[in-house]
Amino acid sequence: MPNGTATVLVPSPMPVVLPPPKPDSTGRRRVHVKPPVIHIGSGPKQLRAIQFTNDTGDKARFWLLAVASLLEDGPPGNTDYSNPIVVDANKTLDIRLKPDLGYGDYHYHVYCDAIGNEAEGNSSPGMSCP
Repeated sequence: MPNGTATVLVPSPMPVVLPPPKPDSTGRRRVHVKPPVIHIGSGPKQLRAIQFTNDTGDKARFWLLAVASLLEDGPPGNTDYSNPIVVDANKTLDIRLKPDLGYGDYHYHVYCDAIGNEAEGNSSPGMSCP
């Protein structure tokens, strides 16, 4: 690191995982999105893509309507974000982000068939610019 500088590598795509369900202290099975908030960044440090991996053991349904304005395009065969995008167990959903996104906080929802409920982040999982 000359002169105290370092290169920050932006993962591309950013991995986001829906792990297998785990019981909480009450015995209720839950899925916690990892990471719970995706920090998109800005400029040369902005993420270019996100890859969601469904490791829940059953289908996951992604509602991306609130983040649609951030997305370059939808997955093949799906351009209407008012409907969920179904991702089978052990499969991925790859999305590309538009360049030069402005500031904002956005929420998306993931319903997990494995638990019959939504996955959790900090509350609903979210995306943040930058």
